[in-house]
Amino acid sequence: MFSVLLIAFLLFQGPAKRASELVDAGVDLSNRGRFAEAAEKFAQALALDPSLAEAHYLMGLIRQQGGRQQQALQSFRAALKIHPGYGQAQARVCEIEAGRALSLETGYEGALAACRKAALLEPGDAEPHFHMGSLESKQRLHAAAARSFANVLRLDPKYPNAKYELAVSSIEAGNTVRGMSLLRELVAAEPGHGNARFQLGAALVKAGDCAGALPHLEAATEVAQKYYLLSGCYKKLNRAGDATAAMARVKELREGADAKMQAKFRAAVARQNAEAGKLDDAITNYRAAYELTKDLSLAIDLAVVLLRKGDAGEVLRLLQGASEPLARYQVALAHGIQGRQAEARTILEEVVKAQPRFAEAWYQLGVSALALGDAQRADAALRQAVELRPDDPAVRLAWAEALARNGHEPEARAQKSLAGLMGR
Repeated sequence: MFSVLLIAFLLFQGPAKRASELVDAGVDLSNRGRFAEAAEKFAQALALDPSLAEAHYLMGLIRQQGGRQQQALQSFRAALKIHPGYGQAQARVCEIEAGRALSLETGYEGALAACRKAALLEPGDAEPHFHMGSLESKQRLHAAAARSFANVLRLDPKYPNAKYELAVSSIEAGNTVRGMSLLRELVAAEPGHGNARFQLGAALVKAGDCAGALPHLEAATEVAQKYYLLSGCYKKLNRAGDATAAMARVKELREGADAKMQAKFRAAVARQNAEAGKLDDAITNYRAAYELTKDLSLAIDLAVVLLRKGDAGEVLRLLQGASEPLARYQVALAHGIQGRQAEARTILEEVVKAQPRFAEAWYQLGVSALALGDAQRADAALRQAVELRPDDPAVRLAWAEALARNGHEPEARAQKSLAGLMGR
């Protein structure tokens, strides 16, 4: 009843005034860490006035904080469409686009353009420069990367990992003296920085100083190249036994690394295939990646694509015996596709118990309960889903159906009305 009265009150006031008040209320809730309630306010504000750039931006932050990167990107872009000079929104677009490009190992140019624009709009923000440097480094534009990381440190001398990245980019760009100096500073301040020790050790080996390199390499991160360099230095220092042991370790690490590298490549291609709608190619590449490493996360990604094709039986075979909640969620979806809603509901109840903030699982639990004719259970599940995803009109429409089946017609109509406004 309260939500009915609230929506009626909102419809009675002037839209602009109501929307502004809702944004203010949402900001207050966000400041107190009550993000789900804040999202509800922002969703209601945008339903009343979709031209509120600030509300789109704030909704984007909450979506991003909840791990919904694509939806967050939509919000930030909506804010920029209304207000092209919205620097904070552009900075978040930069962050998401850069993370995506680095993960998929493609799309660097588009992400770099987004970050350059963010740097122009937010000249005092170090973060876009850091993302620019990371993207430039991946493209082997090492001199440009060094400039970007230098800008990061100019704006924020304590920015995490910036000094290390500047050191590596400097060495790659040919400024070995500057890079080694930065690495020495890092190792002195953080003796356990394994990556810095490896880079410093490698630079010393290249300069012909094996004796100076050894303590750094021996304490460096475990990678095959570390032992390859160690083996060469041990030989120069007449430590034949240590050289042989180091080369054996190279072989051991490379065998595992090769499989992981191949799996990473095939998974990246599979993601691109899936996004382009090439589901058969995505399935082929995910299968190949999974066979190389037997990584459950790859099996889950494969299951998602299989479900898009409607191959529920293969998902059940693939994830048989998996206990991880996200894997169990895919199994529940597969049962639902095959019409076994009781099995789906049982699994979904286990999933939401293990992960109470898994909004999609609550939504699917509500859908399964509706299919089974359990309107009360559907109401409870979908109410929880709406609390976690107040900006999703599809979730509200499903809840409206549950409310109607339970005889709560006024509230059902109110939720349908709000969902309709959100979907404009």
